[in-house]
Amino acid sequence: MADPYDLLIRYYDAENAGFVEDFAAYALLADRFGGPVLDVGCGTGRVAFQLVRQGVRVTGIDLSEKMLERARARARKQGIGPKQFTLHEGDIRQMALDGPFNLAILTYNTFMHFLDHRSQIEALERIASLVCPGGGLALDLPNPIETFGAPDVPGLVLERTFGDPETRQPVFQQSLASLDRVSQVMDLTWIYDRMAPDGQINRLMVPLQIRYTFASEIELLLERTGWSGIECYGTYDFDPYEESSPRLFVIATRNSGAP
Repeated sequence: MADPYDLLIRYYDAENAGFVEDFAAYALLADRFGGPVLDVGCGTGRVAFQLVRQGVRVTGIDLSEKMLERARARARKQGIGPKQFTLHEGDIRQMALDGPFNLAILTYNTFMHFLDHRSQIEALERIASLVCPGGGLALDLPNPIETFGAPDVPGLVLERTFGDPETRQPVFQQSLASLDRVSQVMDLTWIYDRMAPDGQINRLMVPLQIRYTFASEIELLLERTGWSGIECYGTYDFDPYEESSPRLFVIATRNSGAP
């Protein structure tokens, strides 16, 4: 099965171009914990490049070869060298990396790609082994409460529109989702419809699975895997986490002992 992010690479940066709301939060965390920073699921470097501009050394890891190719091209274009930004292709649970890091980040929804407790624990333990004692971890997740309380939507949902970076033709991004409330796993299909001037529709369908995690659940997972001082926020402004919060933004500190 093809990597979903290899499929949507054409549109990825264009659809996320306006997403800057979390930049200030990661800048503050980098100031708090220091560098170097490990960016797990770095993609094309949306957050990593902001930290590099802040003077922080970043190591990124991602499963998608095409996303990393885009990140490397961006680094070359901006004159950013390997001493500032290093990239690795692979699974964080199995990858050999040179640490330690003072901060590890899993930005917007990255942690959702670990689909069960076993894989979540493996990832968190591995990250803990790479972060120095007293170092930090940031996990950015959607608040699952609204999703689990709402009825399933049986049809397509229009998420956003944006311009195709190659042709400037309008692209309509839609989603089709089905949530298993027992496993907490959502089967999601992103549908990109690009409309040519003659009205012809070019369609790209990208299927993937993601898992929702509740606040109490993530706290237990972190405590089990070598993290403490767990802070749960509901926004990138570090507002208290509440039932109606848009995000579940979690900060934790690496224990002094082994997980």
